[in-house]
Amino acid sequence: MKDNLQKRFYTDSHGVAMLNKTPELSLPGGVKGRKSRSKMFKNRNLLGIVVAVLWAACCTNQLFGATGKETVEPTTRVFQEGEHKLVVYSDVPGVTPSEFYRIRVRSDASKGVWQPVFAHITRSLYSQAKIQTRGNDEVKEHYQRHLKDWSHTYGNIEMNGPVEVEISKADGTPIKTAVTHPIVRAGKARVENGKAYFTLDKPAPITVDIDGKMDEQHTGDGYEGPPIHTVSLFAHPIFEKPSPTDPGVVVVKPGQNPPTDPATYKTLYFSAGVHDIGRNFKVHENRQYYIAGDAVVYGTFNNLGAESGKNIKIFGVGTISGDRLKHNLYDPAYLNAAVKPSAEEWKSICIKNAENVLVEGVCVANPANHGINLMARPGKSETNKVTFVRWAKVISWRANGDGIGSAHVVEDCFLRTADDCSYMKGDRRRCVFWKDVNGAVFHMANISAKFPIVIEDCDVLYLRDKNAGAVGSGVFVQRGEGLPGNHKVNVLVRNFRIEDKFPTSRVFQMFSKSDSVIGKASSKDSGEVGSGYSGISFQNITAAAKSVVGQPNVLRGCAEAPWSQLTFENVVIGGKKLTSLGDFAHVNEFVTDITFK
Repeated sequence: MKDNLQKRFYTDSHGVAMLNKTPELSLPGGVKGRKSRSKMFKNRNLLGIVVAVLWAACCTNQLFGATGKETVEPTTRVFQEGEHKLVVYSDVPGVTPSEFYRIRVRSDASKGVWQPVFAHITRSLYSQAKIQTRGNDEVKEHYQRHLKDWSHTYGNIEMNGPVEVEISKADGTPIKTAVTHPIVRAGKARVENGKAYFTLDKPAPITVDIDGKMDEQHTGDGYEGPPIHTVSLFAHPIFEKPSPTDPGVVVVKPGQNPPTDPATYKTLYFSAGVHDIGRNFKVHENRQYYIAGDAVVYGTFNNLGAESGKNIKIFGVGTISGDRLKHNLYDPAYLNAAVKPSAEEWKSICIKNAENVLVEGVCVANPANHGINLMARPGKSETNKVTFVRWAKVISWRANGDGIGSAHVVEDCFLRTADDCSYMKGDRRRCVFWKDVNGAVFHMANISAKFPIVIEDCDVLYLRDKNAGAVGSGVFVQRGEGLPGNHKVNVLVRNFRIEDKFPTSRVFQMFSKSDSVIGKASSKDSGEVGSGYSGISFQNITAAAKSVVGQPNVLRGCAEAPWSQLTFENVVIGGKKLTSLGDFAHVNEFVTDITFK
């Protein structure tokens, strides 16, 4: 009956269901609708009943293809036409949308009718921060002056067929140019009547550079221009969702305190609207935590103090925000405590002793410390990959705002960070990276030698740094950290693209000792020894440009931690293929058996 109803309805330009052909349907009280429009609507009272029923069905998405026991929020709109399905999150009750951009989408599933997507916004809160330290650096509560008042607008959809996307400026001023990134993931953007359009065939996190704000200028060291406001559409596959009526599901409504006793639930369902769980909300083994796509949860999730982190799932395409938390170094709860709590309480998601843990879909916006940190259960991580992050996003504005650390498998994620994006501690596939001011795309300390690691089909959109002389920044970075020695690993990095035309940072910054030649990384003393490696292969790595401030690629070992057996195959930086160690700076006798192809 539902499918028949759907075929008889279309949607107007405002997303309101309109009658296309009068269906045969049952109304409350046993009243039957008939194909004769005159009989069906012979009085206004009956017409009012019909409209009310149809509107209620529309609001609960029954007209638009919700299937099975799935129940969605009124602000979640589900469209379906045959096999094509589109899920649009059109509003987040209690949240003000971005003042910079508007986003709309349409597809065969929506019958070609444009649907508004809620435009979230996350921004640097530097101007609102009150504590200033570090002298000339003007780091306020760990927010960096370099990103003062910058913002990132984003929208969420789910899809399984081609989708057309429209981006416009919220104030109505015309867009002049638009470029989609990653280039390999979306169709080329076009601008018509001051709006940007592109087509997306498959789910992917897509950023649109508007009017060359990032593509056509260097925003790293020396940038003194106005704040930059960027925009992305996060297009996910169709996710399976819990029903609020399923056994064991407890729905948490805005303003309610979620239960803390895991015996009272199997799944916590954070419904549409705004939630505040505070710092240090506990998650438990064999439990799930669902954040609806039209929900924002302020606070942090962790299992600190628990012996087990087995079978935990945090999922949904909602947002986990750190806006209401200070970095721990500025939080009285940390500074004034007689016994300092763990700084890990300030990480947005932190699960220890993790086994069979999945974080999927969520956006971590402005984390107070690290974004997503999954640390495997000792013994389980030696030969098995047991922690997973898929389709998640992290957008950070503060120092220590690392993206995803330690997880064994990270796929289809978007990481824009003000510190290290990720760590070379597991597989990374189809991920998108963006570095604004500091740190590494891949931090290479303590790479596991217990299992092979594959990093493939990834893109770096921007590779910027606030400091032209930064020692510990770049794409692949070992900065004298980790266990000393030459560690035999099995790492393959392949099909890796760096699109930035104005990168501050270099591609390779790999040294095992901070010394007078290298200098020191920001937090390390000169002379500290870290790890050297053998067994890493780089294949098909392309960078659009070399560092615009002249940062050289570095490869340097030491007696305590030499480097050997590295392969560079078809690695091209700024149009020049790496062919010898002469393409690196600071090479010494502790770098041996290096192959170029």
